[in-house]
Amino acid sequence: MKIDIKYCGKIINLPAEVAEHAAKATKEDLCVIISLFTYTEYLSCFDDVLESFSERIGVGVDAVLRSLVFWNETGVISVEGIGDITPVISVGNRVPSYSGAQISRFIEENKKIASLFDACQTILEKSFNPIDYNNIIYLKDYFKFSDDYIMLLLAHCVEIEKSTWAYIRKTAKNLYEDGVDTYTKLEKHFEERKNRSSLEYKIRSIFGIGMRELSKKEREKFDLWISSGVSEDMIKHAYEITVNNTSKPSVAYATKIIENWIGLGFKTLEDIEDAESRRTQRTKMTSYDVDDFFEAALARSTEQFKKEINK
Repeated sequence: MKIDIKYCGKIINLPAEVAEHAAKATKEDLCVIISLFTYTEYLSCFDDVLESFSERIGVGVDAVLRSLVFWNETGVISVEGIGDITPVISVGNRVPSYSGAQISRFIEENKKIASLFDACQTILEKSFNPIDYNNIIYLKDYFKFSDDYIMLLLAHCVEIEKSTWAYIRKTAKNLYEDGVDTYTKLEKHFEERKNRSSLEYKIRSIFGIGMRELSKKEREKFDLWISSGVSEDMIKHAYEITVNNTSKPSVAYATKIIENWIGLGFKTLEDIEDAESRRTQRTKMTSYDVDDFFEAALARSTEQFKKEINK
């Protein structure tokens, strides 16, 4: 097979490094870099012509900005004011390919990064290669996470046995987009997640569900109970009432009971038992009142009957 390159009209020159990074580049990235080298009249005042450039090449403004960051990180181009661009673009899950020189510069600008690398290697129980270093820098440079945040994130992923970089990056992206962007928030998030997982396991045990996949309705109901702060004791009590009334476990029936408790503001099993005790007392009092009424009525009837006989 032989290929002839047809030079028809204008010719552009691209650095060979573009080909080296093409595999990691998106379609938009390739379109942007080719267009930058084609329409060089845009380069000197790019801020002013960004929208025009975006329109001309058919790539959205956000995508253009993301591509500028990507190609700047590869070293193919140098973008003045890149620090102003990075915070405003949508953070993606793609890892920039930092060169050895860029990693060295990053270490020089962040004196404590060497200690972070050592700590992360200990947590992940591995010696880092360039890919590992790239991922750690990605977490710091793109998301601006603190060292403590990154170490806690890695420790969590190791604990749940999901410590691949793909999973770590995806988790980091989701946390960032959910506003969990500080160590304190992350610590609270993991604690709530741990409690949630523990309570769900207990609910499964109470209703005899085991570890099968929850149905959509079951998931919705359990999420409601957990998010409303319903305790394990309350759920057990709802289960007992359900079985006593229906002779079988029923998540739907138990949910009606629990939703009623939530609506009444009950927070603990003691609140429920107090309310049930008061209701029982009222029932007894009502029963006694009825008995007294009939006894009085009977007495009056008997007295009236005696009077009529004695006449």
